[in-house]
Amino acid sequence: MGKSFDKLNKTKNKMTEKEMYNVAFRYTEKAGGYHGNVIWTSFESKEKFDEWYTDGIRADQKVVEEGISSERCMELVNEVPIACNVAACLDKATNSTGKLNPGVLEMELMNVAMARLLTGKKD
Repeated sequence: MGKSFDKLNKTKNKMTEKEMYNVAFRYTEKAGGYHGNVIWTSFESKEKFDEWYTDGIRADQKVVEEGISSERCMELVNEVPIACNVAACLDKATNSTGKLNPGVLEMELMNVAMARLLTGKKD
C-alpha cells in the first residue's frame, strides 16, 4: 500500500488542486485497528483512480465519496469518532507479536490530539 501512495504523491506535486480527483476512503473491518477511519488522496483523473482501485485495495478501503473538494475530504475525516482514531493508534503501536510500544502509542495519540485541535474537532 505504501508504494502506491508514494507514486501518487509524486504525481500530485505536478498538478494543481483544481485538476485533482479527490477520493475519501473508509477502512473496512479487514484493516484491523484502522476500521472506521477515513483517509483521502488525490489522483490525476477518475481514470487513474479506477486503475489504482484494485480488488485488493477494495478489501481494506471502501470509497466514501469521490470527485470532491479537499475541504469536503477534510470534513469527512473530521467526522470519524475519536474511538476509531485511538484504535488506529493502538494498532500502529502494537508489533506483530502483540507487544505494545508505549512510546509509539504516546506519539500517535499526540498526533491525533494535535490534528483534532488544529481542525477544531471536539468530542
